[in-house]
Amino acid sequence: MKKVSLFMDVEDPINPLADDAALDFPLLFADAGVRGSFCLTGEKCRTLKARARTDVAEAYRPHSLGLHTNTHSFHPSTMELLADLSWDEGCVAAYETEKKGFDAFVDLIGRPPEFWGGGGNTWSPEITDAMKRLGIPAYVYALTQFPDEAVHRFNGVFALPQAMSISETDWADDNRAAAASERVLKAIGELDQPWVGLFVGHPTKFRYADWWDVPYYGGRTPLEPEYGVPLPLETFERAKTNLGSFLRNIRTVYDVVAVDEALNLPWQFRTPTATELTYYRQHTPTALRSAKNWPIHRNDLDPELIVRKTMALTDTLEIGSVTAIGR
Repeated sequence: MKKVSLFMDVEDPINPLADDAALDFPLLFADAGVRGSFCLTGEKCRTLKARARTDVAEAYRPHSLGLHTNTHSFHPSTMELLADLSWDEGCVAAYETEKKGFDAFVDLIGRPPEFWGGGGNTWSPEITDAMKRLGIPAYVYALTQFPDEAVHRFNGVFALPQAMSISETDWADDNRAAAASERVLKAIGELDQPWVGLFVGHPTKFRYADWWDVPYYGGRTPLEPEYGVPLPLETFERAKTNLGSFLRNIRTVYDVVAVDEALNLPWQFRTPTATELTYYRQHTPTALRSAKNWPIHRNDLDPELIVRKTMALTDTLEIGSVTAIGR
C-alpha cells in the first residue's frame, strides 16, 4: 500500500493563542490514530520552553518531528543569509544558525530532529552540509525537483518533496474541505511514487485570520510584537473537525506513516537518467527563483548564486525507489 506522510508547520512565537493551537493538533492526530510529521522552528521551541509549555512538548513527542529552521521569518531568512556567500562561507553560516535551532529543539523535545524543512519552502544547498554535521538525515519540501515528485538524495541527504497540500481556508469550510479531500485522495493514487508528502496546514493559521509573520514582510523587523486577529472559535473548531475526519478517512485508503518511518523503508538509489536530469536542470532553478518571492524576503534578494551553488552539486543526485509497495 502506498505510503503517505502528513505535514504541519509549528512556527508562531508571537500570538498569544498560538501555543494552545499548537497543542490541539498533535492531540487531534493521535486521536485519529495517525503519527504526524511536524516541523517546529527553533524560535518556537525557545518560546515554548520559556513559557513552560511542557504540555505542548509532551503532545508532540509521539510524532515525527523536524526542525523548521532556527528563526523562520525573523531576518535574515535562510535565503537572505546565504544568497551572497560563497559555498565555504555559507557552510559556516548555515551550521552556526541551524545549530542554535537544533539545540533549542533538543532542549524542548529531548531528542534530535528527524528532518529539516525550510521556512517558506526556501533554502540554499549549504543547509545539507549543516544537516550532515548535525546528524539530520533528510530535508522536506524539497525545491530540488524530479518528475512525479520523486524522492531523491542531494549531497548525500534524503530529499522529500511536498507533492500537494490542503489549506487552512479549505478546512474551515465544510464544502471546500470535502472537495479538497476528495481531490487529494484521488491525486495521491495517481502519483506513481511509493511515498507521497501532503501538507495540511499551520496550527496558527487555523486560529488566526492572517499569517503571524506579516509584520516581517519585505525585510521588515518590527520594534515591538504585532499581534494578529483571531478567527471565531466556531471557525477554528470546524476546521479541526474537518481535518480530523480527513485523518480518519485517509487511513482507510493509504498507509499513513511519519517521516521517520518513511526514511526506514527499504530505499534503493540509482543515478538519474538523462531525461530526469534534463527535468531537474529545467525545474530546479525555476523553483529556487520562485522562492525569492516569499513575502518575507527583502526586495533586493538575488537568488542567482543559490541557483549556481545548487546546480554545481548535480553530480551528487540519486533517485530513490522502494520495492514491494503496492498502490
